Amino acid sequence: MDVQQLLSKYMLEISKVEDEKTLYTALSEIIKRVLDFQVLNILSSGNVIYLEPDGVSISENYYSDYISWVEERLHPTFLPFEDLYVGLVPIFKGKKSLAIAVLLTTSEPTPEIIDYLQLIAYLSGITLENLRLFKMVDDSRKYFETVLNVSNDGIVVFKDTEIEFMNLKAKQILEENGSLLEKIREEVEHESSFFEFEKESTFFSITIKKVEFFGEERILVSLRNITTEKEIQKLKEVDKIKTNFIANISHELRTPLAAIKAYTETMLNMPMTLEEMQEFLTIIQTQSERLENLLNDLLDFSQLESNTMKIVKESTDVCKIVEDVVKSTKQMANDYDVDIRVDCKNVTVNCDPGRMEQVLLNLVTNAIKFSDKSKEERYVKIEAIDDGDQIRLVVSDNGIGIPGDKLDKIFDKFYRVDNDLTYSIPGTGLGLAIVKEIVQLHKGTIQVESEEGKGSIFTVIIPK
Repeated sequence: MDVQQLLSKYMLEISKVEDEKTLYTALSEIIKRVLDFQVLNILSSGNVIYLEPDGVSISENYYSDYISWVEERLHPTFLPFEDLYVGLVPIFKGKKSLAIAVLLTTSEPTPEIIDYLQLIAYLSGITLENLRLFKMVDDSRKYFETVLNVSNDGIVVFKDTEIEFMNLKAKQILEENGSLLEKIREEVEHESSFFEFEKESTFFSITIKKVEFFGEERILVSLRNITTEKEIQKLKEVDKIKTNFIANISHELRTPLAAIKAYTETMLNMPMTLEEMQEFLTIIQTQSERLENLLNDLLDFSQLESNTMKIVKESTDVCKIVEDVVKSTKQMANDYDVDIRVDCKNVTVNCDPGRMEQVLLNLVTNAIKFSDKSKEERYVKIEAIDDGDQIRLVVSDNGIGIPGDKLDKIFDKFYRVDNDLTYSIPGTGLGLAIVKEIVQLHKGTIQVESEEGKGSIFTVIIPK
């Protein structure tokens, strides 16, 4: 079997792997077909995470001085060591090293074999990143199932007419109200969206919603105890928030996953040129990054909900953070034809640099996404101002603005300003809630001024 056939077979094999161990086993097997080696280890963050069956751990003396260099170059490297060659093959995606395969061989490979190893490592990196992303999705699913099961509201999901999911509260309500399940089925068949149920002076509101998960229709039924009039109003507001969130999150997850699945299946099932493969892989990478950003929001939200979000402060050059944010949003600003302006000189503060960059990045991307397309000149301005015992970070724009009656709600979890433009722009409604939490962890405050049609000004104040 020639190398091209080996690569095709390997792509097919790694498309079926379900965990990292089977991926590394497949990787070891294909490397054996193109290169004669004695031992293979897989490293991640400096630790050995995989040994072949009956394999041994290769001494760090062989490679420890070269790990950082190889991770920076992202290119297979073979080093002479006594009567052997030590091979360091980075498993990567984009510019990010995910793991390193370390192997011992008696002969130095040819440039052609090194090129094949580079391609194998890149294909492995895509699969490894996707495995980790899917694990994050699965962990998030388990997390939200747990949240639903401790909820005081009953949640039932129907597939066709059969119950696919029911949380503990729904089970309790339905057991105590025997006729309610049949009533729900009847309303689902009549395509009702809301009704109320009364039994022995106890009132329930039942909301029925059609949602779509990966191309398959589901019926989401929410059961609430609304015995008092005050609780009715309160629970209706919660219902709207949760319904919007579930519908929005299903869409946000479905879109990139559907794209990844479609392009991957096409690559697996159709002969393609290298240029076509590169184009498809670029799309897969973009959609994976979109999914990763969404999952990062969900993970931050889980920390916010469980009060486990932490910060680590250090003396930080704010202007460096601003510079990094500008670089990160440059392409997006170009796509939206928005000019990013910066005013920052010698501003330092004791803060968590990663979290503070997250705050600025969220505010700047929001300003870009909600720019006013009707204006010839569109801009976002970032200012860092030293006020002595505190600093001010100001992000201003001349975008569409925020209605005055919505300003006190925009930092609420899941909240999105209710208009057609808002829902045409991707987002979870978690960004500003996470921003507010990060600012408060720094013992700071965040303020907003806005006028529809003129723009918005977000001001973050952090004590030094």
